Amino acid sequence: MRLYVFLLIIILSSSSVYLVLGLIQDLAMCHVDFTLKPVDGIVKIHSFKWLGFVQYVHTTTGLPHHSKAPRVVLVQKEFVLGTATDMLHLPKNYKLGNVIFGDYEQEESDCDLSKQQIKIGMQCQRAYIEMPYTTILPHPEFSRFGVGNSLALVKLLRPIKSNYMVPICLPTIIERERKKNTRVVFMVDYLSTVPRDFDSEKMAKKTLRLYTHKECKKHRIKSRLGSEGVTHVLCSSGCGVRPGAPIVSHSADGTFEIIGIAAGGGTCTRRTMRRRLNKEPPLYIDVYPYVSWITNVITAHLLPKPYPHNFKLASDGTGLTVKKGGYLRKRRPQREDWSARYFVSGKTCFQSVKKQRRHHTFYVERFEVNADPPGKMIVRLEVSAGIYTTIVCVKLLLPNRFYRPKIVGVGGYNISVYFETDWFPYTFYFSLSLTGKKTTETDLEEWQYELPENFHGRPWH
Repeated sequence: MRLYVFLLIIILSSSSVYLVLGLIQDLAMCHVDFTLKPVDGIVKIHSFKWLGFVQYVHTTTGLPHHSKAPRVVLVQKEFVLGTATDMLHLPKNYKLGNVIFGDYEQEESDCDLSKQQIKIGMQCQRAYIEMPYTTILPHPEFSRFGVGNSLALVKLLRPIKSNYMVPICLPTIIERERKKNTRVVFMVDYLSTVPRDFDSEKMAKKTLRLYTHKECKKHRIKSRLGSEGVTHVLCSSGCGVRPGAPIVSHSADGTFEIIGIAAGGGTCTRRTMRRRLNKEPPLYIDVYPYVSWITNVITAHLLPKPYPHNFKLASDGTGLTVKKGGYLRKRRPQREDWSARYFVSGKTCFQSVKKQRRHHTFYVERFEVNADPPGKMIVRLEVSAGIYTTIVCVKLLLPNRFYRPKIVGVGGYNISVYFETDWFPYTFYFSLSLTGKKTTETDLEEWQYELPENFHGRPWH
């Protein structure tokens, strides 16, 4: 497949007008970022905002525990995911405190930034948020069937307000099977065991080698370590993993999917232990077998009661469905909205990650424009994927949500993207991602009349 993009960028500067013409060839609302590829080590702020932790607070003094703060991850605006043992089996004389996100990204309106301040490059100051919880919901295997450790959902007092705080994606069977072959995941965690000073606190990323449930169990039997206490267990290289710390996979289409939640493991006694499978390797709860339970619990708490039969809960929120029938138009209006800093267009963009994986992301490109002196810009992109590919989802990454792009043509093989910027200081960036599927025979027969007479493409099979 050959993809042609006609890019027209007009930069209006205070001194002159530039015209840039280029030709580029062959190129559910959770954490999707095809431009974020950090190396191992300390990561930039706002890279993994979904990682938080829970404080253990002393019942008498009110002080946090000096050495324990289990990690949790945001899986929905109102729910975090952690281990049941950490949430329910507390240290003596301690109670469960607030859920804290140490890398909370505010919207521009939250910190009272004006458009003029954003134009000159000002950003919101670094922030953190403490959120009380209302309910702890452990998996039934832990609360009723005596399993030593499992997952637990914690319902927050209210949903996270900022639109820039997107949850991590739940795992899909495709990515899980891919991890069995590649065996490469990475862990994200705070540098401090108990984060306190959030102005200086940092997160770090570490690449690990993943071992399956069968390999992990075989290794523990050989090392005479006994039962793992976990129904669905994974192991990894490394050591010194803190409870609740997540291991994550970054898929080819840009989604960050949680693979496992740390449940235990040995400490690091030697430096060499960090890169191999140790005698007592870190244990993780495999998240994929619990996806249905997580979805059902969240749905049960968000659905209104009573509700109509055609009510549904989707990854992008609630809505009313219409039964399929011949009276519906062939080309339906496409939905579009913001997801963090992404402006997305196409109904496929709002489906679950599992359904989105039925299609393929075939084009990803980052654009950066430098203007000196400062200028403003008019961008118009004309993209043609060819009649054998139907574009079903368009994602446009912008610096903030003050823009209102216009995307036309989703559901066909040609699209156009148009937006204008305000005056910006020196550098402006944006990224474009396209997801498509094979054109149906019905659409192909209709679109063939739009081709030029001298077109010699491959026939339909």
